Amino acid sequence: MVTPCLSTTAEGQSVSFELKTSPNVAFEFTTVNQYLAGVTRVNAIQLNIETTDQWDLYVGTTSDLPGFWDEVSLYSLNGDRPPVSILQLRARNGSNTSQVSNFVPLRDLSDPVYLIGSAATDALVACPNTGANAPGSFVLNPNCYRFDVDLRIVPGLEYRAGLYELRIDYVIVQDL
Repeated sequence: MVTPCLSTTAEGQSVSFELKTSPNVAFEFTTVNQYLAGVTRVNAIQLNIETTDQWDLYVGTTSDLPGFWDEVSLYSLNGDRPPVSILQLRARNGSNTSQVSNFVPLRDLSDPVYLIGSAATDALVACPNTGANAPGSFVLNPNCYRFDVDLRIVPGLEYRAGLYELRIDYVIVQDL
């Protein structure tokens, strides 16, 4: 099960976003083909952005052992614990402003994947350009400030059979 978590960090501004879908996304693998080809959840998560200042949006995972899924229940002792990188993410909106237009493997929150912006101070980019980080609202401009997130897991057969959980943190911050 994948559990999204939303965070906002701001000083002297108004930034916020909301999750418009279930906070839990479950993936079940019942055939060998699903293990080899993966399972995709299209529109698994929808993020709505509301901000009055320039912003960055990034995503990363949080787990008990950084870089690996949390074990809930093991069905076997054979194989390794799965890394978080078997979970892939693609974020898109109506204007294609996300910097992640194809599936990319997720990483630990200490080394996040930036959907908008970067760890450095970025130039102001207006929508509909890629990386748009200008102030705005999903209510007034959903094509630029509403993101649909697709999730895909391609585990293969080398990992330990069991039930696993992983928390995904979506963080919006003021671009300083």
